[in-house]
Amino acid sequence: MHPKFKTLQKIVFIVFIITMAFCLIAYAIWGQNLSLQELQNTVKDFGIWAPIAFIAFYTLGTIFIPSTPFMVLAGLMFGFGEGLLYTIMGGFLNSIVVFEISRRLGKDWVEGILQNKYMKKLGDYNKRLESGAIWDLIILRILPIMPFNVLNILMGVSRIKLRDYIIGTILGLAPSNIISVYFGNILTKLF
Repeated sequence: MHPKFKTLQKIVFIVFIITMAFCLIAYAIWGQNLSLQELQNTVKDFGIWAPIAFIAFYTLGTIFIPSTPFMVLAGLMFGFGEGLLYTIMGGFLNSIVVFEISRRLGKDWVEGILQNKYMKKLGDYNKRLESGAIWDLIILRILPIMPFNVLNILMGVSRIKLRDYIIGTILGLAPSNIISVYFGNILTKLF
């Protein structure tokens, strides 16, 4: 690969990460202004295509803001069963998009960084991820240690196999999705 292309790749990856971080900070500051009612009305405007619109909004929207409002909205709009299905689909698609962007743009760069003698422990862990990381990912998904997309980025630049990433993500997404969608479904019964 041409050195100029590698440099461009690194710059695009850094801009992607900075944009995500900026959006999360902006959400932390102004997120209370996010109107679930407006989002619900927007999705409802799609009529019979509302589930597909919701999955698309979820997939793309949660690249830049947390997924919890979307999960609650799914419970409000579609009930528990369908809402859970749509959030799992949207969350899975989102995780694959961010994973693939990170893998294609940042993996080689991070591999180079991990060659440094001061990064030996991280480099060793990265090598271990290559030989089976499903349980690591399930635990990291379930525990509220880091934002969802930070984990997607870290796994994207790691050596984890795509198959392990998919299995760990699907199994790790289930608990938070069940709780949040059920909460949204309960709200429909209260109000």
